[in-house]
Amino acid sequence: MYYSKGDCNESSKPYYKRRKRPTIRCGCRAHIQLKSVDGEFFQVDDFVEGHNHKMVADSDMQFVRSARKLTHVQEEVIYEMSNMNLGPVKAFNLMRTQYGGFEKVAATKDDCKNFKQGLNCYIGEYDAEMIVQRLCVKKTFSSDYSFEYDLNDDRELIRMFWADETLKSNYPAFGDIISFDATFKTNKYKMAFVPFMTIDNHCHSVTIGAGLLASETIESYTWLLQMFLKSFGHAPKVVVTDQDLAMKQAIAAVFPNTRHRLCMWHIMKKVADKVGADLCKNEDFKSRLCNIVWTDSISPSEFEEKWQAIMVDFELDKNKWLTDMYEIKFDWIPAFYRDELLSGYQRTTSRSESENHFCGKATNSQLTLVEFF
Repeated sequence: MYYSKGDCNESSKPYYKRRKRPTIRCGCRAHIQLKSVDGEFFQVDDFVEGHNHKMVADSDMQFVRSARKLTHVQEEVIYEMSNMNLGPVKAFNLMRTQYGGFEKVAATKDDCKNFKQGLNCYIGEYDAEMIVQRLCVKKTFSSDYSFEYDLNDDRELIRMFWADETLKSNYPAFGDIISFDATFKTNKYKMAFVPFMTIDNHCHSVTIGAGLLASETIESYTWLLQMFLKSFGHAPKVVVTDQDLAMKQAIAAVFPNTRHRLCMWHIMKKVADKVGADLCKNEDFKSRLCNIVWTDSISPSEFEEKWQAIMVDFELDKNKWLTDMYEIKFDWIPAFYRDELLSGYQRTTSRSESENHFCGKATNSQLTLVEFF
């Protein structure tokens, strides 16, 4: 923008109002001068290389590309923090705090993000192959390490099962009753993570094996249980799962002599929806139902007698869902598991749910398989 002096009709030159700026000249003579030879080519006519000043101030060196470089230690920090579900920006902020300032890191947030992106691109191309090769090497050098995998027609990884020496040593001691459940959002391929859980002699949860499945089908669960049986040699006495039909059919096919127990919590949480909220607020109904469902101190005949009394007293004898649950009472009511050792410790899949919750804190849906492992 400019302002003109005098009247608009007068012939005058524009008057520019300039901002006053301090001079930054320092008398540096560094330059290069070119001279045309024939109108098409040029040659150097004069060249002064030396500068009498620094090209970049010390405080700005961190922004110069040639001075920005992540060290191997810093790359390890970014990678290890990504394994703990912490992104590259948080890794940069941590290093900034540890080193005592941005300028001490010798890199920027963008450098950290670019490194993580480049790592993911490299892993993404060889992700499944890297995991398979790594676990195959462990299986080669460890005689008691179990690892099995399966590919589809397109040579894509669709199923995995593994158990190391420690996990396999727990099974003979604590593997009479196991539970397993699938959890999601553990990797970018949406493969379901399926840990097998049991309880040790201190009532602590123990993992005895794990798998990854690309789909939760009967075929996938059948393959997984077959690999479990191949690795451990014998089936457990009781398996606890939710009411997943694919799991039910796979267990019946692979573990024909194993009792399949349904999770009581998954069944009981449906009561309010099936009988109505008003009846569930009835303290007498809740007390009588829980007293026969959650205890193994009554005999099977006593359970049947009291169940029928509840159905009659609260006019639920025509409720289809309750009728269906009564027909499969051998699969979930504790009164029918009194003869199974340790059956009182695993009535639900809460151990597996707890394992899933723990994995959910340490993983996310964007992890590669390398990062997940």
